[in-house]
Parts: sequence; C-alpha cells; structure tokens
Amino acid sequence: MKVSVILCTFNRCQSLPKALESIGASTFPTSVEWEVLVVDNNSSDETRQVILDFCHHYPDRFRYVFEPQQGKSHALNAGIRESR
Repeated sequence: MKVSVILCTFNRCQSLPKALESIGASTFPTSVEWEVLVVDNNSSDETRQVILDFCHHYPDRFRYVFEPQQGKSHALNAGIRESR
C-alpha cells in the first residue's frame, strides 16, 4: 500500500516543526510506502526554510511543494498532483 500525507500550510513557521516532527516519528508496517508532501501556500514567513530543513533530515520521506495561488483547495490540489 502507498500513502501520501498532504499537509497544507500558510505562515505557520512557528508551529510547523511540531507537526512535522510528529509525522516524521510515525511508524507504519514495512509493507506500507509513505511520503509527506508539505504544501507551502505562498507563505511570507520562514515556512519554506522550516520545510526544507525537514526535507534534508528525511530525504526519502518529506517533499516541499510550493503553491502560489492561495486557498486550501489550491494547496490540496497541488499536493495531489505531486503525490506518488
């Protein structure tokens, strides 16, 4: 089974690390392939850097996606398009 976790965010650089750490600590059976797509919905704070740091620490698990058009539906659709 393959699982894509899509986390959409906008200007949440302060609270984002806790959410990403929680997801990163998740365990699944070895038969489950999973990825985390963190969609930056045109943030103006340090959100991008926070996400890229996690991508560096978990290169096989986390991916950064940028969606310039604001709105949750745009961010979710970007994540769906990028999911594997």
